[in-house]
Amino acid sequence: MKNILVLIILFASSNAFSQKGKIFLETNYNSFSHSSLSNFQQEFKADLTPIPLKTTDDFPANIGFTIGYEIIDSNVAIFLGYNSTGGKLSYSDYSGVIRLEESLNAITFGGIYYLNLSPEKKNFRIGFKAFSMFSSLTIDSYSKINSAVNQEMIKFQSIDFGAGIQLNYEYPFSFLILKANLGLDLVFGGKLKLKENNEAHLINNSNQEVNTGWSGLRTGLGIAIPL
Repeated sequence: MKNILVLIILFASSNAFSQKGKIFLETNYNSFSHSSLSNFQQEFKADLTPIPLKTTDDFPANIGFTIGYEIIDSNVAIFLGYNSTGGKLSYSDYSGVIRLEESLNAITFGGIYYLNLSPEKKNFRIGFKAFSMFSSLTIDSYSKINSAVNQEMIKFQSIDFGAGIQLNYEYPFSFLILKANLGLDLVFGGKLKLKENNEAHLINNSNQEVNTGWSGLRTGLGIAIPL
């Protein structure tokens, strides 16, 4: 996986300034498979059984953003993306408040190789992706019982690798190109290491590693600007 990613990125970078290209910007709506983190959140809930904590967020699908550069003649692109989601448990009554928030973010860097599905028209293509994700997880716990306040924040980070496939459609409009895509990413999550101590990583009550789980469906709408 690492070798595929490096080859695509190096090939794209070496040709970026010698061939015609286009910049593209996308707004994405992405789903995720955060079962590992979701189960970890439920363990928190179970550990505090006497308190009826309510799950208000459970790592839902969310909006993301992508910016990239395509080398037209080579059918290769490099891109940078951003995704975020999170989980939240909370409870409040007359005596106070208990809240646990897990904020998960990732910056993605990778490459895409395109194949035309219609030889006559080059606006309908399939793309093969390889990428790495730099993920960060922040666990923020807060409680206020009567006048006693307790708050703690712990940060973790991981490097994840993935591959994906997407269908792409482009429609020229004036000096812009309108674009849409639909695809699927498969992400292999690395250890969520404690930011302040890379020798420690996040595990659940069964002593198993907790991973990010970014795999899921990807959609995108955006524009491309030929240069």
